[in-house]
Amino acid sequence: MKRCAMQGRVLRRAMAVLLVAPAALGPQARAARAAMSCTTASFAQLSPAPPRIIVPASMSAGSALWGGTLSLGFSCTATGSGAKLGGGVALGGSSQKAMVSSAGASDGVSIVSTGTPVLNLSAPGCTLGNLSQRARSWSFRMVSTAAGTCSGSLVAPVEIVRGTSALGSDIAATNPLGGTGPDWMKFPVAAGGSTVSLGLSAAIPLVSGGGCTVSPLALTVTLPQVSVAALAAPGQSAGDTAFRFPLQSCQAVASTPYAVYASWSFNSVPGYPSVIANAAAAPAGNVGVQILDAGGTPVSSGVSAGTQAGTVDAVGAVSAQTYIARYFATGAVSPGAVTATATYTLTYQ
Repeated sequence: MKRCAMQGRVLRRAMAVLLVAPAALGPQARAARAAMSCTTASFAQLSPAPPRIIVPASMSAGSALWGGTLSLGFSCTATGSGAKLGGGVALGGSSQKAMVSSAGASDGVSIVSTGTPVLNLSAPGCTLGNLSQRARSWSFRMVSTAAGTCSGSLVAPVEIVRGTSALGSDIAATNPLGGTGPDWMKFPVAAGGSTVSLGLSAAIPLVSGGGCTVSPLALTVTLPQVSVAALAAPGQSAGDTAFRFPLQSCQAVASTPYAVYASWSFNSVPGYPSVIANAAAAPAGNVGVQILDAGGTPVSSGVSAGTQAGTVDAVGAVSAQTYIARYFATGAVSPGAVTATATYTLTYQ
């Protein structure tokens, strides 16, 4: 085992609007002997909730500013078993507007979906009748199992990305994410398909400036040679090697510190979401590479929120966190080379 090479760059994602709209409800959606109605929480939630969003001047359109999940809680009450209630999620579409800043720009910042939304239901009370996927939408139907109440949530992985227009001072909480276009979140609150639009629980300030230069962008971390005896069983690790992001020329923001976060994307080993697959030409068997954050927690691919990679203080001085790269056995390892590649995205809060 000779080397683990990890190349990085800042990802740019194509913008897609996240809207939630009720599925079509026909006569079949109204049970003959039972009815069901739902209410939603007062606000939609972003998690982890960003206290502010740093927007570096060098950040190009489509670059991620924040990543996490958007969720909406609901509670449904049925008068008996068999009542049905439908809803759905629609993604993209040229007629749908992105989230906008409070200045009224069409796309100062935008919220985009980064994966399939998940509908979570609490039992007893109702079950998921069906969850179907189309080209750019998902629809679902809830069915009551008895008279009573069930609750749940709709959770979607999302990012907030830089748009092309001027920024306002914040993302407003009084309107749906500050939007002036179509409502971004809709959910049926009655069997007839009525909907509700929700904003955030508090405004999120947009702060212009800040950010760091990363040089070199492509990082190479060389792991030591180790014996296969050190990786004889699944779950064993060896060759811990420390590295940091080379954060340079960081800009201060309004004399207050801010954090740098790193999220990752890589081809993982099946069954091991935190282990980067070995891509060497003459590979060692049953081994990959794992990256640990500063707290010792393995990073996983596709987790938008990321982990803290450093802090920039009030005068622009940077303190970078230490990561660890190491071999990780998924079985009894056989001799050979190990090469693993991961892509990282840096955001600022």
